[in-house]
Amino acid sequence: MTPVRILIADDHEVVRQGVRAVLEAVLEAEPEWIVCGEASSGREAVAMAVELRPEVVVLDVSMPELNGLEATRQIRGAVPAKILILTVHESDQIATEVLDAGADGYVLKTDAGRTLIEAIRALLQNQRFFTERVRAVAVRPAGRRRGAATRGAVRLTPRQREVLQLLAEGKSNKEVGATLGVTTKTAETHRTQILAKLKLHSISELVRYAIRNRIIEP
Repeated sequence: MTPVRILIADDHEVVRQGVRAVLEAVLEAEPEWIVCGEASSGREAVAMAVELRPEVVVLDVSMPELNGLEATRQIRGAVPAKILILTVHESDQIATEVLDAGADGYVLKTDAGRTLIEAIRALLQNQRFFTERVRAVAVRPAGRRRGAATRGAVRLTPRQREVLQLLAEGKSNKEVGATLGVTTKTAETHRTQILAKLKLHSISELVRYAIRNRIIEP
């Protein structure tokens, strides 16, 4: 029997342990399920997904270095894994962004003990799964979701979104460059372009923008 590999990605160890415990509780019913890895940042989640090629990635939205939305986009573009978002957020905006990033399911952490297994089974059967409180958002046509979420928003490139998060987390241009594998000068250029595009004038304003738009947690 081919194993079903599950990658858990959350920056809180206690959450990863909790998810693993829920999964281990059903191993008798689903003996082919295995937790193939645990990631503590979005960037690590992408790297592990590419290396391990899991069937399912259970992914938090709020993670350091690369948030869950960006990680979802990158994983979706690299491997055919099903992506289940596990988060504390239940707002329409977050649900919309998660869906448009390409996630296959959305479960609130408060519901995980009751619905996590059901959600993974649905994804493995090529079905989508959404916790009850965001299901109304999930059934909206994609155009309507996207229009509501992006009305008045400024479009940043994927790389600019990565740089924005790293800068908002307090990394210097040199550290941003090292993290992304680019020169410090390139990181400085991205920073200048981001500030100009967002009409911001300082890193403190950039941090407030990142918190307001849930790119980082306060």
